[in-house]
Amino acid sequence: MKKKDMNKQTIIQDAVAKIILTEGAVSVSTTKVAKLAHIAQSNVYLYFKDKQALLDSVYNRERDRIINTTDIAELRNHDIDIENRIRYYIEQVYDYSLTNPDSMNLIEQIKFLMGEDDGLVISDSPNDIVHELLQEAMDNQVIKKLPINFHMGIVFSTIHRHTNNIIENKYSKSEYKFETIYQFIWDAMRIN
Repeated sequence: MKKKDMNKQTIIQDAVAKIILTEGAVSVSTTKVAKLAHIAQSNVYLYFKDKQALLDSVYNRERDRIINTTDIAELRNHDIDIENRIRYYIEQVYDYSLTNPDSMNLIEQIKFLMGEDDGLVISDSPNDIVHELLQEAMDNQVIKKLPINFHMGIVFSTIHRHTNNIIENKYSKSEYKFETIYQFIWDAMRIN
């Protein structure tokens, strides 16, 4: 049996990501991946059993990047009041999205293809931490009592759309600063 080369696995993941970003997640196939990665299709199967495994791998890679570049555990810090913890969560997603727009696009495409359009789901999972935070906010009547994925979706979708608008030159980053985007999201979530 051949030994797996982690560099080759990364090359395959990069090829999957490129296909998703240029053609959409639905266009991913082992044939396209092999061609783009300049390897035999049989080598793709050495690392990933099928298309779903390819998509899961890229999704998990992007999720791990979010986890490794944010301080999401701070959301459990009860020395900080709940409104400020929610603001911190929104700010973490905002900062990540501005610096990693392709990552957000990959997550969105894969989640949509898998039928999971409930915001930024990252597995102690930061998703559990965000879920706990938002449930606590609902229990304390800080945010509207709605399914948690509605709140997560508001955060992810708004910030993701904002980032894409900047990339597509619909407006500049300085035209709508974090405070404006935050206030829009917070107004949608909070109990008035």
